[in-house]
Amino acid sequence: MFCPNCGKDSAPGAKFCESCGTALGSEQSNQTPPAYGPQPYQQPYGQPMYAPMPLKNAGIAAVLAFLWAGLGHIYLGQIGTGILYMIVYIVLWAVGIAVAFFTFGIGLIIPFIFWIWQLYDAYKKANEYNAAVQQTGRAPW
Repeated sequence: MFCPNCGKDSAPGAKFCESCGTALGSEQSNQTPPAYGPQPYQQPYGQPMYAPMPLKNAGIAAVLAFLWAGLGHIYLGQIGTGILYMIVYIVLWAVGIAVAFFTFGIGLIIPFIFWIWQLYDAYKKANEYNAAVQQTGRAPW
């Protein structure tokens, strides 16, 4: 007969567990030991009680930022920054096209520089995100 408290095997017909002293009933004789059934998740002492967050792929962030400014930041969870970069990118293109007639195309360099910068920033932020998740187990933002 298995003890419902400690899981140790006691002699058949015993009224108390030989290991911990818990009262044993006759209806428990057909039960399997608790060690074989589903066990509750027990965290070791000092370990955090959160589920690990998945890491973000820096390559995917860079490819999304390459496709359109701000998409890489949205992938990383920085929704506000991503939307702001999208708006700035559109405004820079509009201003660049309007100024291009007067500056012989020099106004189109500024949106291109912004696009390259935000691509690098998305890649860098993905690596920062992964480092923070690996150290603390949660997102830095």
